[in-house]
This record gives sequence, structure tokens and C-alpha cells, in this order.
Amino acid sequence: MTEQSKTEEIKEHVKDAGIWKRLLIMILFAILYSAAEVVIGVVVLFQFLTVLITGARNDKVLSFGAQLSSYAYQVFSYLTFNSEYQPYPMGDWPSDKPLAEKTVAAKPKAAARKPAARKAPARKAAPKAAKPAAAKAE
Repeated sequence: MTEQSKTEEIKEHVKDAGIWKRLLIMILFAILYSAAEVVIGVVVLFQFLTVLITGARNDKVLSFGAQLSSYAYQVFSYLTFNSEYQPYPMGDWPSDKPLAEKTVAAKPKAAARKPAARKAPARKAAPKAAKPAAAKAE
């Protein structure tokens, strides 16, 4: 490519209205993410206090937290050009299905356990001493 053709190609990209429209949408999503970040903080605090006081997690807050996590992921994917999918409000609000396969299961309350009897540690056999090289040669 010649220097002139590179310059013409750059000019075409700069004049592309689609990329400027995307910039405006990206600014909107950055603002929406900032608001979602505050809401996530409130959800975290509320869920913590709920567990602290009742000892159990609030299922509705768990669901909303999963939706907010999915939303934040969708926004970051769009902002970093990893996705062309435009999140809410341009697209659908995410479901509460977890992004990862593993989720934290509810911890059952620990029953009173008897202390296990301690076993004496097994003794390991002492390693055999290596024969000196002179003894092997004989």
C-alpha cells in the first residue's frame, strides 16, 4: 500500500457515520454502567445485611444481582468491541441465569460435630543411604 492510499483509507474511516454513532451509544452505556455500579453496591450491602440478620440469602436479591452482573458483562463486551449486541435499553434486559456454570450453593447449617479422634502420624521409613561410587565400581 502506498502512503496516499493509507491516508485515503483513514479518511474514509473517520468520515464513517456508523463509528461516530457507536461512540455516542458507548458514552450512553458508560453512563448507564456507572448507575448500575451504584445499584450493585446497594444490592451487595443489602444482601450482606440480610445474611447477617437472618442467616439466609434473599432469593429475589440473588436474582437481581445475577441480572446486574450479566448486564455489566454485556456493557463491557460492547464497550470493548467484543460484541455488537447492544445491551438494555437498546436490547433486552438479561435473565438471571448465571454467566458461569458454578454458583455458590446455599450452605447448610453446620451440625454440632464431635471432635475426631487424633491418629498418630505415620512414620516414614528412613531413605536408604546411597552407596559410594567407589563401592559400586568394585
